[in-house]
Amino acid sequence: MLRKYFSIIIPLLILVSISASAQADASDYLKAAINATEQKQYTRAIALCDAAINKSNTYSAAYFHRGYNKLLIKDYEGAIVDFTVCLDLSPDNLWAYLYRGHANQKAGNSWSATRDFNSARKIDSIETLAFMTANMFRSSLGK
Repeated sequence: MLRKYFSIIIPLLILVSISASAQADASDYLKAAINATEQKQYTRAIALCDAAINKSNTYSAAYFHRGYNKLLIKDYEGAIVDFTVCLDLSPDNLWAYLYRGHANQKAGNSWSATRDFNSARKIDSIETLAFMTANMFRSSLGK
């Protein structure tokens, strides 16, 4: 009887261990991606986020960061897709709504941008206002 339980528990423990290891590997790739972004190596950061997502396809932070880097290289449609996946995985992610709204705005999708900003406002109206004000200021400077 005890042997039967061990035959079930041991493989389960191994599976949990492998899952935890995959997540740790994914977070290592994400840390490297963040460093690449800080060094303005956006395509390298995207590749590192791809590696993190390949390790753990439910890692919402990797989708968010890949979307952010795509936004920085003006791949607005790619950014929108990544922010959408991030929001599917983490529906209350304020920053994913804000940056997807910004990407939609840059891509000319005014209605979608407005919906995203309204969704963000429901989560945190002050932070949303600050984000939108900063973007208007940057736009007035031509950046």
